Amino acid sequence: MQTIKVSQHEVESGKMQRVHVEAALKALREDGVVVLSGVVDTDHIDRLCAKMLEDIYTVEKTQGIVNNWQGVRPPVFHPYLFRDIVYNEMAIAVTHRLLGDGMALDAYGANTAFLGDTQQKAHADTVQLWPELETVPPPHCVVINIPLVDVDEANGATKAWLGTHKDTRIYAGNRHPTDEMIAEWEVKRPAERVCTRKGDLVIRDMRVWHCGMPNTTDAPRPMLAIIYRCQWSSGSGFEAERGTEDFFQHPILRNSAVFVDAPMDYLHQGHSRPLRKK
Repeated sequence: MQTIKVSQHEVESGKMQRVHVEAALKALREDGVVVLSGVVDTDHIDRLCAKMLEDIYTVEKTQGIVNNWQGVRPPVFHPYLFRDIVYNEMAIAVTHRLLGDGMALDAYGANTAFLGDTQQKAHADTVQLWPELETVPPPHCVVINIPLVDVDEANGATKAWLGTHKDTRIYAGNRHPTDEMIAEWEVKRPAERVCTRKGDLVIRDMRVWHCGMPNTTDAPRPMLAIIYRCQWSSGSGFEAERGTEDFFQHPILRNSAVFVDAPMDYLHQGHSRPLRKK
């Protein structure tokens, strides 16, 4: 798995060197996953992490955890919104080259590895739109994962089968590779674990096969999941608190936010929109 070490000057200027952009694009085209190292302010991460861990324990106590992987949503209001997290310029520089003009921020959610020995079923987050083509097209959506703690195998680093974004056997209505398909890839290219440090950012083609892994430590492992889509790709959108409209403006990255009155009912589990009780 390729890690691009971005300089502090690039981060501070908001301009990624061309050589680093090209290296990240090459990794995404070949592997479907790339790590950008040290591109997020760890103070921002710590502040958001403290709030999300507080929320996770609240949900666990009051509602119970019903999904070990979907997570508890991050707060979508001030003072927990940070530009280098939601609109990370290094991530935008790379994804803009992949997705083109008009790309949109379509989800701001989380994946949390809670405590336990459960392993998620291998799957792709999206499918091949044109599986009959001889050449696999670029992605129509990518996910930006930002871990809020150091991530290793002990606390549930995601398992990913690099290169599977080019496997055309995952198509509409079929997001789960069979055991035989996984065995084929294990021979050709064994799965890797996505281990990261605070401040790192992971860009993943959402066609890549992956699965959440057990967290054997004594603390939950929260990780943000931010989805960018092509202009023509349909999505679901996400809710943000009214009063944050100016924050969700960017010259390159549009958004599909729906602004709701405060206080937001954001603690129901879900990637982006809360799962409301009927």
